[in-house]
Amino acid sequence: MRIGIIGAGISGIAAAHSLRKAGHDVQVYEKSDRIGGVWRLGYPGVRLQNTRDHYRLMDVPWSTRPDRHPTSAQVQQHLNEAVEKLDLPIKLSHEVTKLEETEQGWRLCYQNSEGSGEQDFDFVIPSIGQYSGGKDLPEFSGQQNFCGEVITEREINDLGVFAGKKVLVVGFGKSALDMATFAVEQASEVHHLFRKPRWMIPFHIMGIHYSRLLFCRMGTVLMPSWVQPNAVEAFIHRKLSFLVRANWYLVKSIARVQKYLLGVGKGRAVRDRLASLTPQHDLVGDFRSAAAMQPQMYTKYVADERLLPHQGELDSFTESGVVLKDGRTIDCDLVVLSLGSGSPIFPFMPEKYRSVLESETDGVQLYRHLIHPGIPRMAFAGFNHGFMHVPAVEVGMLWLSALLDGALTLPSAEEMEQSMAKVQQWKRDHVNFEPSRSCAVNTRFQQYLDVLLQDLGLNPYRKMPNVLAELFSQYGPDDYVGIYEEYRARRTQGGLPMRALALDT
Repeated sequence: MRIGIIGAGISGIAAAHSLRKAGHDVQVYEKSDRIGGVWRLGYPGVRLQNTRDHYRLMDVPWSTRPDRHPTSAQVQQHLNEAVEKLDLPIKLSHEVTKLEETEQGWRLCYQNSEGSGEQDFDFVIPSIGQYSGGKDLPEFSGQQNFCGEVITEREINDLGVFAGKKVLVVGFGKSALDMATFAVEQASEVHHLFRKPRWMIPFHIMGIHYSRLLFCRMGTVLMPSWVQPNAVEAFIHRKLSFLVRANWYLVKSIARVQKYLLGVGKGRAVRDRLASLTPQHDLVGDFRSAAAMQPQMYTKYVADERLLPHQGELDSFTESGVVLKDGRTIDCDLVVLSLGSGSPIFPFMPEKYRSVLESETDGVQLYRHLIHPGIPRMAFAGFNHGFMHVPAVEVGMLWLSALLDGALTLPSAEEMEQSMAKVQQWKRDHVNFEPSRSCAVNTRFQQYLDVLLQDLGLNPYRKMPNVLAELFSQYGPDDYVGIYEEYRARRTQGGLPMRALALDT
């Protein structure tokens, strides 16, 4: 098929390569003059929360060994090298303005420096990302009288902006925690304001790097999820749920103790500030796309009284600072509003489809996190965002290719809608709100990948027959290298088309 892809972030790049491997003719459109999506917009000092071993295309190893948690520049270099090595067809500075349905598929309309144009495709894949859109920038009472500056982290190109300032950072996501931490070495004062603390994932738990626990199958088997792809996992969660709860209670307790130890020998004020960073809700509810790793120096700066956390809500501005809703005031001359992004929007879509995709505050829920039964000849890349994000996109595109060539059949539209609703409701019941809650698999990446591979008749247990490695070794992109060849070998054996399993994801 002739397939148009909208967006050249890492998901669009991975989708383009995967679909070309399956024999499709693809063209990528990117409105910016550079590839990279959110990595193109990265603020100084930003790093990947994931590790280098889990964030790359299957067929493109890192050419040089980056940091364990690569910088924005290192990720950008990897993407540039991948596009060059794979010779991917990407049209930069081409903004897609409209999609029109045709008898054969879609007419994609775009604008560039030379004017406007259009191209017909059999199939279209939006890959517009969840975090590269506009930042949330509300207006507050009295803000026009504030003598300082109000910005978002997106506007920071040099950390010198903090030099000598009284800085207030608002928010509790990754960017807010980063901004507060980065400001300490530059600013005269740093305050961090948040309405509600969230669980931050420590980089090390009792000296063990978190990836060794999260990326092995034994760790993911104990992850509460909307789907358990095999009988053993289903038995554990239905009949031995006390073990699951005990596991996450232990992890939560260790995180609390690690924070508590920083306050040993400190005054009451320091201990109270550290305690204010500990959420009262369960840990598992914060396993979402917006979950933040705990910056290595953040809590140490709090313990050293170089970073002052405040739980509260910003109400208004004065000339010299802000007023909180409980009446407290904070003097500052630079306010960084790091409040996250909204739900994905699709301004180029026909209105009847746009209303479907944008109707929920927590984003669009898709069948298999890939397609919507009410939108023909279209799939989505990157809306299965999670800790194993790139393999999820690539395996997802193999699943889509099987669907396009008739090797995979789907349930009825009604059954798919019911499945989507079940997943969406589970997320709302068990995952704390975020604008992209429905657009992600987050820490349930292993269950998700297992279901897709089982749909295709492929073995999801990639390290077998080594049982110990299967249970305790980290999974990564290398484990999924060769799935296209395995799929082709299965296809040559003939037989009836495969049918998507009755598993909700």
